[in-house]
Amino acid sequence: MCESTKPTATYIGADGQVTARVTMSPSSNKVRAEVEAPPYQAIPIVFVPGIMGSPLLATGDNVGMVQGKSWAWFPDRTSWLIKPFDSYRTLSPIERKKLLDPLQTRALSMPKDAEREIVSEHVTVLPVEEALNRGWGSVMLGSYGKILNALEVTLRFILTPEGKPYPAILAAKPYDASRWGQLKGYIPLTLKNLRYAAEFRYPVYAVGYNWLNSNAQAADYLAERIKAILKRCESELSTECKHGVILVTHSMGGLVARMCAKRNPSLIQGVVHGVQPAIGAATAYRRVRAGWEDTAGAIGIGGTGKKIIPIFANAAGPLELLPNHRYGAGWLRVTCDEKESFQLPTAGIGGADPYLQIYLKKHAWWRLMSDDWINPVDKPTPNSLNNAWNNYEKMLGQAKKFHIDLSNYYHPKSYVHYGADDNHQAFHRITWNVSNMPAFDGTPSIAPPLSRDHAFSLQLKKDNFEGRVWMINEMQEKQWVSRRGVGVTRSTFGDSYTAKLRDQDQAGDGTVPAHAAEDAASHAIFAARMSGYDHQGSYDNESVKHVTLYSILRIAASAKELA
Repeated sequence: MCESTKPTATYIGADGQVTARVTMSPSSNKVRAEVEAPPYQAIPIVFVPGIMGSPLLATGDNVGMVQGKSWAWFPDRTSWLIKPFDSYRTLSPIERKKLLDPLQTRALSMPKDAEREIVSEHVTVLPVEEALNRGWGSVMLGSYGKILNALEVTLRFILTPEGKPYPAILAAKPYDASRWGQLKGYIPLTLKNLRYAAEFRYPVYAVGYNWLNSNAQAADYLAERIKAILKRCESELSTECKHGVILVTHSMGGLVARMCAKRNPSLIQGVVHGVQPAIGAATAYRRVRAGWEDTAGAIGIGGTGKKIIPIFANAAGPLELLPNHRYGAGWLRVTCDEKESFQLPTAGIGGADPYLQIYLKKHAWWRLMSDDWINPVDKPTPNSLNNAWNNYEKMLGQAKKFHIDLSNYYHPKSYVHYGADDNHQAFHRITWNVSNMPAFDGTPSIAPPLSRDHAFSLQLKKDNFEGRVWMINEMQEKQWVSRRGVGVTRSTFGDSYTAKLRDQDQAGDGTVPAHAAEDAASHAIFAARMSGYDHQGSYDNESVKHVTLYSILRIAASAKELA
């Protein structure tokens, strides 16, 4: 039969099935409709967001605290987040602690949990019902909707009936790959690679999680969702899923994915990591001590540590973003009048220990946490302060255990992209600069520069929780100083000082410094060191989308059945 054919477009129906619409024509019309059947095998793509990238539901007496809604966290609704009245922005520190209680919140685990209006607003390539079934409503679509749409529509068609790459796939085969950035392990995709990748379908899913809990708990939750996704693809979409899934992650989602892969190797074919704080980020310390460093974050989330501490200190997930034992020594620096004084943590057997040397220090002026603000009640008592600190120690213990259990594990098929842009600097190290306070009469202090021991032991007197502290020297020591050309003896006791936090110090993406992301790059098959985007908006960048597509296709081109 030599009758001509006309290709008929396919689309995803409300039931998730690949569908084609064909109209009847007169019998005289000999042109047949040609429908290309999708591959029988599938490797689902599962997107795992970063911290605060998953909306959360309130489940206890925190229900209705903002606008009478059941949300504990809802970043896609601007009015819920930053409205001048009755919004998250207007909550007091103690109200924030109550609203974002890990024990009274949960992720969106069912389609009916999601806000249908938000999903309708951001989803362009799937019926809303199918997007809900794929978990798209469980993540922040304002940040991740574009990459979900892009991957879904691009990976649906890899090769034409003539065996040539579809135009959108050519984005993963750049003429000059160096335009993506500095690349490690780059190998151009071949037609043979694409032929193998084209043997699979790639339905795109998303899994939001409760980012207040330890990433270890989130990893187990992700594993259960992956099992449900694979089961659905086989039972409802009539595909064979013997190759697991490919995870695409953003920021802290990379930590969740790594632990999930370590515990469940038979579920995961490969991982694409984006802007991962692989060994923590010093930015986390800065935000606890001084609030968000950028204007948008300060307005929406908090420009003072008083609004961050009650959440951070009572939730293991955020604490797991702090620099861990693999971050290295000396990332917390103290200078006195711009001269180096001391650094923490110090190196030792087993590496530097920020937990004992920084995070568990209750009274040091360079500490992480203030016990007054862990549970900021109106009239704290010694007992309430002690209970608050004990709960923080418990959460920090969970974070430390997660860090140790995860260690330097990465999935064998890890692909990485991250920002290293001088225009988006981040905190590699935290620097406090200490200066003498003038005398009460306004005359300059005659105190000589602080010694290391004195700087280390200054007593905290006031903290504005926005990056500045005031201290007093309570160490008694006699010193010779010059006063109007005459040598006199004076005591160091009672000398006053102030310290201010310095700005960002290393190329990055505004949140994660290159130092923290490079640990992942060192373990990856492929890594792209990039520029031109900030942390939260990384997946809106066209080059990042192309790198992600390239990484997925390379993983798929070597996919093996998993036991």
